[in-house]
Amino acid sequence: MTRGQIAIITPDGKLITSTEFNGDMYYDGEGHGKEVVEALESIEIEEEYREFVNDFNDRNFRYTDRELFYDCDDRFYDMSNDYFGKWFSDYVYIKNLSGKTVVFTDADKQKIALEPDTLAAFNFGKFYASDAEDFEKREFIEQLGILKNGLGYDMQENYANLWNACADYDNNHHGSYLTDKITDYDFVDDEILEYIVIKEAKGGVDRLRFFIGDTYSDNIYRLDGYGNLANVDNSDFEYLIDDIVQTLEEDITPPFYKEPACL
Repeated sequence: MTRGQIAIITPDGKLITSTEFNGDMYYDGEGHGKEVVEALESIEIEEEYREFVNDFNDRNFRYTDRELFYDCDDRFYDMSNDYFGKWFSDYVYIKNLSGKTVVFTDADKQKIALEPDTLAAFNFGKFYASDAEDFEKREFIEQLGILKNGLGYDMQENYANLWNACADYDNNHHGSYLTDKITDYDFVDDEILEYIVIKEAKGGVDRLRFFIGDTYSDNIYRLDGYGNLANVDNSDFEYLIDDIVQTLEEDITPPFYKEPACL
């Protein structure tokens, strides 16, 4: 069960968290996280926050055996120390309703700055996302994980599923070129293979034998590091998906706190 808490920094600088909601509090897919983030984006005062948490509980959990709100002391700003003794939850969603920038230390000891009227999410104390683009990247990373876990025996279908998912993401995100990473892996379909074989045949039969090697007949291949034909297996797609995920994660830049310059 994925646990989560919903928190705010009040206008007077007090940190308040909801009780821990136990179940489906992740952001992606059918989780409650997206609803929480959308609500926090529009919340401007403490009363709206409390109203949302109460309504959220009534609709999804119906807890009646515990307090729904808790005041947190300054220790809760440091998630790198005794996280499970304080927050404990898988996910924590926080919005800053105060007029001052507040700083959290995440589980990686990064100083994360929440400016006024901004929010951030943490996963087991590690910075997760802070704006719409971050959350969209995180959601797509989860989608890629599902693709990776669902790879089948039809290599062409694996390729098509990955290409279509990345093409949709590229079309919806200007400046994203995830399909270029797939192209860089030198996959070869029947149409491309015919062109390459004709080209390689000009080197003679021996070169053609070397190019084909011990490959077996399939509907998609790749070129190995030497420019020769190789069969594709699931490990090729696993490696490629990991590469794409790494690219997306590197594009998620935490809002680091910048120490004031000394005069």
